Amino acid sequence: MNTRPQLLSDELVRRFIADGFIVLHAEVPASVNEEITRELHFSLKNESKWLGDNLLPRVPSLDKVLKSPCVVGALRSLLGPEFAWAPHRFPHNSEPLDDPNDVTDFDPFENQPVMGKGSISGSGWHQDGHSKAARSRWHTFKAINVFYFPHDVPLEMGPTRVLGGSHLYATLRDAKASQVFHQPLEAGTVIVADFDLGHAGTPNRTAQTRYMLKFVALRMRQPQRPSWHCQDPSWSAPQDLLSPTNIPQAWETLWDWLRGDAMKPDQSDCSSVSMPDLLAAMDSADNETRLGALYDLVRKGEIAVEPLVSKLLSTAGQDRHISPAQNDPGYYAMSPDPLQRRYSQRQFVPEDAAIALGAIGGPSLGVLKQLLHHDDPWIRINAVYAMGELGDAVSPSDADLAGSLLADELHQVVRATADALCWVPYGAATLQRIRHLLTQSREDWQMAAMGEPNLGGRWTIENQTRYALAWALRARATAPNPPAELEDVMVAALQYESGYTPAVLCQGLETLGTTRGLKAAVQYLQPRRWDAFSFEPPKERAG
Repeated sequence: MNTRPQLLSDELVRRFIADGFIVLHAEVPASVNEEITRELHFSLKNESKWLGDNLLPRVPSLDKVLKSPCVVGALRSLLGPEFAWAPHRFPHNSEPLDDPNDVTDFDPFENQPVMGKGSISGSGWHQDGHSKAARSRWHTFKAINVFYFPHDVPLEMGPTRVLGGSHLYATLRDAKASQVFHQPLEAGTVIVADFDLGHAGTPNRTAQTRYMLKFVALRMRQPQRPSWHCQDPSWSAPQDLLSPTNIPQAWETLWDWLRGDAMKPDQSDCSSVSMPDLLAAMDSADNETRLGALYDLVRKGEIAVEPLVSKLLSTAGQDRHISPAQNDPGYYAMSPDPLQRRYSQRQFVPEDAAIALGAIGGPSLGVLKQLLHHDDPWIRINAVYAMGELGDAVSPSDADLAGSLLADELHQVVRATADALCWVPYGAATLQRIRHLLTQSREDWQMAAMGEPNLGGRWTIENQTRYALAWALRARATAPNPPAELEDVMVAALQYESGYTPAVLCQGLETLGTTRGLKAAVQYLQPRRWDAFSFEPPKERAG
């Protein structure tokens, strides 16, 4: 059996960049798909209707899918060889409708059609938030959803549907019916989708439960070189794209980023459009116009920095750092105003100007360092976000300057900083700030905060902040020259329970590979193991 990762071709990587997803087939034996379906069905029907993040230990055969050459090869190609699995994983069941005639002539673009009672699969078009914690959205490819279907899913059973090309949208308000991918799927199908791709469940008009299992994988390092079978370094758009948004300037920039190439200003491609016109076009509600202008400004390079900073500063004084309420569509980045940008407890959508400044790279660094000290929290949040996007262009001393925002009084600023620190080479000073936040509790951060309110839970803002900081530690363990104190900080923070945070810290300790770190991780995990084989009902004894 071939166990080498099946790296993607140029064509598949280009399609992922433009459409935001690709459809693959996990080449595991049919018996594995059948076993997963059987175990999942038994558990959800007889043991617990809410497996949630305990999905993998309860159905351990899933590990064969996650480690299959197809899945590993795709994630290595798109997220780099150091990619990591998030602790969140979830079974999305779609139960049969009480009356299949309730849904006739189903329109695949319909928003929130009726679902069978007990379905966890949500039928409203949405872009995910990182479970239980608000994290950043990125145009660059930092997070991927893996949707696995363990059995055949004909159209009438309700396969997951996605909106091709919507992964670069700040909101789905401008989505179009032509973007919908809604196809029957064979057992073993895996949809590899950018985390921000719009998607939704579909009504199940059969008599059997439909299962889809979701996993989340995360990038741990900025790209250094292509991590797939790159045969042709030049960009060319694939044929027959679902995306109606033709933005070659964005696609080519992201292609070069994935290849580890620094952005090269190219004023010739957009010289016919003036700077003021491009800045005005960024305010368009039309995604093609807005995104095209954004990346045309990126191509202008250094001369666009000052105008973009002015545009970013124009958003100050509006309390955009305050999250909308959970009953506000803006909480889900679905405000009636398609240009609304503000922090959300579910997912942080940055200003387009910050995205452009980050994509321009090194020429933005000087002014971003100044903006870290701005009076308005929203400006600090966007400035540190953009600094994170600069990656290796940020020196260790500048990374520690960004890390100084961990001392900010506002959790929104601290959390955006934690995400940015995943991509820059911070040192001991920042590490000690992280240690303090992971081991010293703050009374003002104890209010409940659920990224996905409908999933329930007992997380607080402090839990969310610590989870984001754990990823900053995990990524630093992967990058070159990790600080000597890194192991000590991760070991010290293991005892502060929230489930996700120590799970990520254990991954970081495994990456460091020291005897002390590995022993601490094993000691933490040992009492938390799950005996998956203890769940079969006992057989009646003879006699």
